[in-house]
Amino acid sequence: MSDLADLQNRKLDLATRAAWLYYIDGATQDEIAAQFDISRQSVQRLVALAVSERVIEFRIQSPIAECTALAKQLRDSYGLTICEVVPNGLHDPLAAVGLAAAQILETQFGQRGSGVFGFSTGRTLLRMVREISAKPRPDLKMVSIVGNAARDGCVSPFEIAMRLADKLDAKCYPLQMPVLADTVEHCQALRSQPVHTLLQDLVETARAVYVGVSDVSYGSPIHQDGFVLEQEMHYLIENGAIGEIAAWPFDRNGRILQNDYTERLPGFRPDRLARLVPVVGVAAGQRKIAPIRAALKGDLLSGLITDEQTAIALLE
Repeated sequence: MSDLADLQNRKLDLATRAAWLYYIDGATQDEIAAQFDISRQSVQRLVALAVSERVIEFRIQSPIAECTALAKQLRDSYGLTICEVVPNGLHDPLAAVGLAAAQILETQFGQRGSGVFGFSTGRTLLRMVREISAKPRPDLKMVSIVGNAARDGCVSPFEIAMRLADKLDAKCYPLQMPVLADTVEHCQALRSQPVHTLLQDLVETARAVYVGVSDVSYGSPIHQDGFVLEQEMHYLIENGAIGEIAAWPFDRNGRILQNDYTERLPGFRPDRLARLVPVVGVAAGQRKIAPIRAALKGDLLSGLITDEQTAIALLE
């Protein structure tokens, strides 16, 4: 096994050198092939390997005019402080949105002020984490605003704060509680714990809180991942829920619902956070249009990172 691992490491090292020569030094594939004494096709495979192993990071420096114009219109229409619109992705619609969010977040890492950042959970935010450069930042604090455990106690695979803190060697403050408590009494007991108060005080000083925005429907993430049961989903839909942020459901006007379900959520309410710190939505796609529009209408978001198609629909 050690010989195989050594062979793989040498191949990745060669791929890294080839990618550096090709993308940074500007060498042609023929020139690299001559230098390494290999075929041009082998160079192509090495460069492709470097890309697939995420040895290189691509950053687009020149903004696309149409996307920039859409971002300005969204800022003006909804009073956003942060807005980024990326081109529609052909194969992976979340990739470009995740990269744009990573670029903005990394910029905030380098700014003066609070080193606290809050996060909900979600697939698009997970793409953001994958795009963040793995540079040690022990001065930063990553805080979860939503519980990280499912009903069976399993940690959510889309937990963000822990993954990002691990990647950056930053301090991590997970909300080690279920997303949804079994009873109102259980939720009240969770909220009364000192650690809950500590995390709430911390996140209310955050530089920014990054959240996913999702629909509330059968097959939506909180239903698909088992955080909400069939009868609970039916209850939320009957009560007018159209979307959710950090598991908190809201209606078409962006108002957080008040019912038995929300009384069992130990996580931090996005509407209250939005009055204290910038809350940035990272979301795109047809199913997200109505929830994002409602969240913007209800001032649940002060920032938005999305794609071209979603932006156009939001402005119609």
